[in-house]
Amino acid sequence: MSTDRSAARLWRQATSHGGTGLLNAKVTTPVTLLAVLLGYALDGSPGAVITGGLTFLSLPAVTVTNAFVQYLRAGTLHEPTGPAPPPGPAPPVPVARRVAGHLPSRSYDAATFWGTLTTDEQQGLLVCARRHLFRKEDVLCREGGPAGEVIVILSGWTRVWVEEGPEQRIIAFRGAGELVGERAALMVKDRSATVTAEGDVDALRVGARDFAAFLDGNPRVRGVLEQLVYRRQTERPARSALPEWSGGNCTVLITDITGFSSPSRTDADRRYVLDAMYRLLDEAFAASGLVLADFYQEDRGDGTLIVIPPTTPTEAVVDPMLAHLAAALRRHNRRAAEATRMQLRAALHVGPVQRGPKGVSGISIITARRMVDAPAVKRRVAETGADLAFVASDFVFDTVITSAPGFVDPGRYARVRVRLKETSLSAWLTLEGGTPKLRAM
Repeated sequence: MSTDRSAARLWRQATSHGGTGLLNAKVTTPVTLLAVLLGYALDGSPGAVITGGLTFLSLPAVTVTNAFVQYLRAGTLHEPTGPAPPPGPAPPVPVARRVAGHLPSRSYDAATFWGTLTTDEQQGLLVCARRHLFRKEDVLCREGGPAGEVIVILSGWTRVWVEEGPEQRIIAFRGAGELVGERAALMVKDRSATVTAEGDVDALRVGARDFAAFLDGNPRVRGVLEQLVYRRQTERPARSALPEWSGGNCTVLITDITGFSSPSRTDADRRYVLDAMYRLLDEAFAASGLVLADFYQEDRGDGTLIVIPPTTPTEAVVDPMLAHLAAALRRHNRRAAEATRMQLRAALHVGPVQRGPKGVSGISIITARRMVDAPAVKRRVAETGADLAFVASDFVFDTVITSAPGFVDPGRYARVRVRLKETSLSAWLTLEGGTPKLRAM
């Protein structure tokens, strides 16, 4: 009877796969014949022969049953028959950063591409544009790369340059309202120069085919583009490489976050504080009617350098910008955790600034740096816990602060001595968020 049980066990193992679709003639036939042969070869038991025979005869029924089960299962995957329901609205197709919000509320120079467009023409271009924020030193276009899109600069500055051996030859600087990558609109396949962001650049990116379709529907804009291309082909890169303010008396603002590298701060804390500083500066400049992204900026790790051209009055950088910055810092520190509180030192000076291929230079920048790092200033910040320490040079105090009619109060300033390295000069300091009156130092 042991062979009977063996045959029965083999039959159960073979038929146990019927529900999974693995039971077929290729599997069950050899198993059944093997059971019959084993039963007969071992002891000639008629029971084994009968069991094997019954198993063999059950193959068609099991196979049919298995096929029927699989058919029913497959049927559940098909949509039900009958009239199809009316189609609903198609789900929205996500488009990467399509322009949906408001653009910066500002005016653009009528000589720029964006400034020459009418409101309807601007809206027409926005339909096929994507908004993008380029960070400092991001590449907008690369020399020799594919010309697949055009870019309209909404704010910020870019540097257009070509490689000449190991050096860069700067062709021009492009700012708010200007168009870069216009070769794509002319169906030229490659770029003639590299365009790099000087700081944060808010821009519109438009594919070459979309831009071509936009031009077909707006013949006037095509004429504007042709004039732009002609003007750029005939401009002198040797002189236009430097911005108009290079060499002029610029307003220099340098900021520094106190205790930025403190061990109590993590890298995530530092990134948060630095981002908050830029956001507060941007809001404070806007309060003075200025767009921070329009000015030259250099990130200094724990602060920033901002160069404001001679065409912007220094008074606008002081009033009401400083009052708004101080108020914004107070709000930030009231809500911030200890590791993300910010004590900001800032220094303002006026003097010549030279712009070169690698950045800016000038004694006015060095002086402002010495002012913001002066030990006397740092000591007063530590003593008072001030949110903002603002240092003005003698020139700024005498020509701007003493006569400013707005939020600036000259009585809140005290003379401070700046002694650092080879520098020894006097300046004027005011603290916001700490002791309102300062003694001379």
